[in-house]
Amino acid sequence: MFRKIILIIIALCCALSIYSSDPDLQSAILVSDVPVTYGDESFRERILERTKGERDPIGLVLTGGSARAFAHLGVLEYLEKEGIVPDFIVSNSMGSIIAMLYAAGVSPEDIMDLLESVELSDLFTFTLPIRGGLLIPDGFEALVESVIGADTRLENLDIPVMVICDDLVTKREIRITEGDFTDVLVASFALPVYFEPTLYNGHLLIDGGVVSLLPLEAAYEYSDTIIVSTTFYSVPSLNLLNPITILNGAFDIGKNQNAAKDIRNHPFIWIRCDVEDFSFMEFGKSREMAEIGYESAAAVSSELADIYRSELPESFASKRRVYGLRIDEAAKDLTYFHHISPPTPSMSLGFVFDSDHGTEFRRYLSDKADLAIELRYRTRTLDMGIRTGGSFDFSSNGTTGAYGLLGADIAYYPLNSLRFTLESSVTIGYEPWYIPSIYTRQGFDWIILSDTYYSLAFKEALEHTTDFKSEDAMLLTAFVDGEYSVWFFDFYASFGYMLMLDDGSDTKFRNYMDVDFAFRFSMPFYEPLFLDTSLFSRFSVDGRGNVPLFIDDGYSSKILGVGADFYKLLSQRHNTILSFAVGYDVPVNPAFSEFVIFEDLEAAVFCDILFHDNLVDVSTGVEFQTAFSLIGLLNVPFRMRLGYDTLSSSFAGTFLLSLKY
Repeated sequence: MFRKIILIIIALCCALSIYSSDPDLQSAILVSDVPVTYGDESFRERILERTKGERDPIGLVLTGGSARAFAHLGVLEYLEKEGIVPDFIVSNSMGSIIAMLYAAGVSPEDIMDLLESVELSDLFTFTLPIRGGLLIPDGFEALVESVIGADTRLENLDIPVMVICDDLVTKREIRITEGDFTDVLVASFALPVYFEPTLYNGHLLIDGGVVSLLPLEAAYEYSDTIIVSTTFYSVPSLNLLNPITILNGAFDIGKNQNAAKDIRNHPFIWIRCDVEDFSFMEFGKSREMAEIGYESAAAVSSELADIYRSELPESFASKRRVYGLRIDEAAKDLTYFHHISPPTPSMSLGFVFDSDHGTEFRRYLSDKADLAIELRYRTRTLDMGIRTGGSFDFSSNGTTGAYGLLGADIAYYPLNSLRFTLESSVTIGYEPWYIPSIYTRQGFDWIILSDTYYSLAFKEALEHTTDFKSEDAMLLTAFVDGEYSVWFFDFYASFGYMLMLDDGSDTKFRNYMDVDFAFRFSMPFYEPLFLDTSLFSRFSVDGRGNVPLFIDDGYSSKILGVGADFYKLLSQRHNTILSFAVGYDVPVNPAFSEFVIFEDLEAAVFCDILFHDNLVDVSTGVEFQTAFSLIGLLNVPFRMRLGYDTLSSSFAGTFLLSLKY
């Protein structure tokens, strides 16, 4: 007993010592649960202007939930149909993106179009977490500003909005009702580790959803009539012994407890959107979740019966017409080169894996894949970078190797439909190791027509490669590419010209023509099943023969690739490839630990028939492809082929990845 008393006294002395030794720390701890509000007085005045003091304001609370927050769009659509317009909105995390765009005058349908009609991976840049985040939302900022305008401020929105964040400096909740629209928007979803904190009035802000799922307390300071739309998360199938899942679950414990207290302490109309079993990364199911949100709101129609009905702000009609046109234009611009100009010059430092095989960017004289650290700088018209690291050969199991790399590239966009590119790389590690190999490419791309169902483009490139020994080649290409989609068919056609100079032969220029047709047919009776068919032919037009076949032409063979012999299959008249593939487009997106999701997962059996001169060869096997998606926002496409090739009479494998488009 005496020992316990002594231990208690010692513990109390230590606690008192710590408590009294740093009064500043004591004060900071005691006020850490007291929120800081910016623009409170103006916020109240704007609410009063809407109600004229004649009724209780209608408050709407929108919770976060990443992709699940798309359900709020369905809720807003239902409320509009019923004539219920909130007098103010309180939100956090992804709910703030919905709230701010809606309050600015963008309709729920147009918000859906804005976020659904673009590739989300085009809007975020991967970077080393030097400033605390792995992703930079520079493209997303540019997209929002292209629609809303660069000078829009939160306090000038038609419907007052309060965004809830948390401050890493003071450890306090920060309630924001004024400030630059884009700055506040980025702060609202600054999820720790994924995005860097945002500086605001001396605070270092992170996503308010990290601490509080439901910012209900803030809403009740301005009204007793509150509608709450929640997109909570509850997936029983999660592996709770996975380290990443444990970390996410640890945050959820406190958030759930805080939400429970708010729910018990305040009466409100609860629209509980039934999207709780969706992953927060499933942005591809946004429309499905919006429909569920609409149904969830309709399910509480009796509770909404007594809510005051009013008209939308008069300015909404004209704004929505303008915003709709801007959204269509922004989405169209992104279809050109998956490029959008950042609002201000930006710089990022990160890892890059660049292997463009199988994408729109042809590199015939290079079959390398770069894994490097890259520094990139972007302005409205320029995108440039330098990189250092390794360059790897694994385009087939017959060509493998690793080499040191130093490279640079620049892209200039005078118009959204025009792109000029220049790139160069130096690799070291061939025999002898001290002699470098240099690859240079100049390109010009013009998207002549672009629409949801069709596109037409002209592409020109001049490539040169040399290893200062036996390999020294130059290739000029010019192509017209077209795509068209109708019903269950996707068509592709390409016509091109090649002018090649190869010092490894007899230093003569040779002229070739390329013709390429391909289509995909999705089975009407079962859409996940598809049939791919293509016909490719390259033939000599000057009678000099030596028609090359490159790895980018699509035939999987152990002996193809760029190496000491440069191109290893030469035909005197033509190389023609007839390809077939029957596959299955997996309708689900498997996820790993709520961190990585596998999108666009396909498996197929393929057969490529190569006709060259009087010979016929076959490559057949299986193909897998998917895209590794980091929290649903940054995609890394992956493709692998395994099979047998009669050209080399052996097992043929290709391992193709691409991060850049």
